[in-house]
Amino acid sequence: MIDYIFFVLLLYGFSYLYYINISHGLGRKAELLQLRRFLPCAIIAVLTPALTNQSLSSPAFLVSLLIGVLWILTYPSLYYFTFHKNSSDFGFHLDVVFGLYFIGWSFSIKFLINYFSVFPTVSLTILSLFEFAIIVILLFQWLYYTIYKTCINDNAIMLLRGTDFNEAIEFYRSLPLYIQISSPCAAFFLCSAIIVNNHSRLTISFLPISSLYIIATTVIFMTFYLWNSKKGVFIRTGIIELFLDVQNYLKETASYRIHLKERLATLKVTHQDNVPQISGTVILVIGESESRDYMSAFCDYEYDTTPWLKQNKNNRNFILFPNAYACADQTVPALEMALTEANQYTSKKFFESCSIIDIAKAAGYKTYWFSNQGHIGSAETAITLIANTADKAIWTKQNLNNFQYDETLLEYLKEADPKKNNFIVLHLIGNHFNFINRYPYSFSTFSKPGKYDLIPNYIDSIAYTDYVLQKVTEYAQENLNLQALLYFSDHGTLPDKRRSPNFDGFGTVRIPMFAYFSDEYIQKNKEIYRTLSDNQNKYFTNDLSYELMCSIFNIKSNHFDETNSLASPKYKFTREMLTTDLGKMYIKDDTTK
Repeated sequence: MIDYIFFVLLLYGFSYLYYINISHGLGRKAELLQLRRFLPCAIIAVLTPALTNQSLSSPAFLVSLLIGVLWILTYPSLYYFTFHKNSSDFGFHLDVVFGLYFIGWSFSIKFLINYFSVFPTVSLTILSLFEFAIIVILLFQWLYYTIYKTCINDNAIMLLRGTDFNEAIEFYRSLPLYIQISSPCAAFFLCSAIIVNNHSRLTISFLPISSLYIIATTVIFMTFYLWNSKKGVFIRTGIIELFLDVQNYLKETASYRIHLKERLATLKVTHQDNVPQISGTVILVIGESESRDYMSAFCDYEYDTTPWLKQNKNNRNFILFPNAYACADQTVPALEMALTEANQYTSKKFFESCSIIDIAKAAGYKTYWFSNQGHIGSAETAITLIANTADKAIWTKQNLNNFQYDETLLEYLKEADPKKNNFIVLHLIGNHFNFINRYPYSFSTFSKPGKYDLIPNYIDSIAYTDYVLQKVTEYAQENLNLQALLYFSDHGTLPDKRRSPNFDGFGTVRIPMFAYFSDEYIQKNKEIYRTLSDNQNKYFTNDLSYELMCSIFNIKSNHFDETNSLASPKYKFTREMLTTDLGKMYIKDDTTK
């Protein structure tokens, strides 16, 4: 019995001292509260071994102990490593509570399965797989910290939620071969080790009914206390609470569909007085991960990566904007603002906002959304929700090992009726990692065909995007009476660095943007064209694209703030006012030009 008491005190002392040293800003009351709270937790962790005289070195108990201690250590430690220098108030006592209770809960179940012989092979295997899943959550956090030197955060979880299966496979294949081979092997051996250890025989002897009653009651209590879906300890631990915050955000975002009728009921759109209505097609092309730093049309890059756009740089029908920035360095947060009234400079939420599709419909356009991005239906991202409000929304098939190049979208343009006024959104896969998969081998100008080489692959993908934009423009001119086309990228990238869910500098948000206008459009909308030409060197963030499109449509609306439009003489923003990284960074601090 002395061994068990000593181990309880060891767990208790370790847990309390760890919590005190890994937390910041604890008051005396909080310290005393956890001083009392952790003792019963440590007792329950060792209760079943003590009542049943099980060895504390038994493999089954050591598995439970390892998982519990790892849970205590992982998220609080990684949070501390990341934020202890700039955050003065944090503590994760429920991670400690969960870890200690899990030890007792897990081992108690193993004992009861063995004692009553309740399908031990199947039952212990299921429990082992559950424990393996928890270890994966823990190891993933350490791996993430090792790669990015920061604790996992909401941006990372959003990025994971927004990644489709094809993107995940591409990322896995981009890893070194030894990691591709060793990772599944390590997972298999770890899972096998847990199963083998949990199946190791426990010492089973006759127990008083009182001991069995205590163990069973403890298991029932801990099962409810740990796993209750409303106030359970598990859902209040650091990493799970973070995941649920993202989950709640996605639910809130999903209410966009619910409030659609309310928004449209209040939406009023009229055409500008004394201005002929545009007749023809307007196209918005959204790029992916394209950086203007590598585009010869926007800078003195050593290679001519954008020959078509560069050739049209001085064409009066084209206006290039060399000072455009993304509002975020991830697709979903950037586009949920770029496509709606929501932006960094107002408090309006995405789900309260009208979209470019809403405005186009109210202005009399037939609306289309054609995307070469994966359809993330289960995640219900803001992009998917907006796209599905179009009159017709089509995603290219994303089949494993079958790369759909952006040129595929040209076929979808045939869906539009050239005799009608059309608004078409084309969402490119563009320059998304893995770059080598974004263009046919025949476009391997700066890299060797089939050779994985980050920057050469990236600039080849840029050259291919230039070609696709040329083909889209030419087709729409010849077949759809193209009046206007706006292109911008959702965000940029640093092609020679591993993508980070955290803001990784202005190179990830310096984006290309250009507009094309037909001679007919220029003639009918002289002021818009002149203003955009005058403002082409002004600074702009793509969360203001909604207002820019409203100006291109040449409409007035109670859901259109003209002072946010780059095409308006009333445009109010300067370089000093504009921000990125969702309002956390100022564009004026980008000194790399």
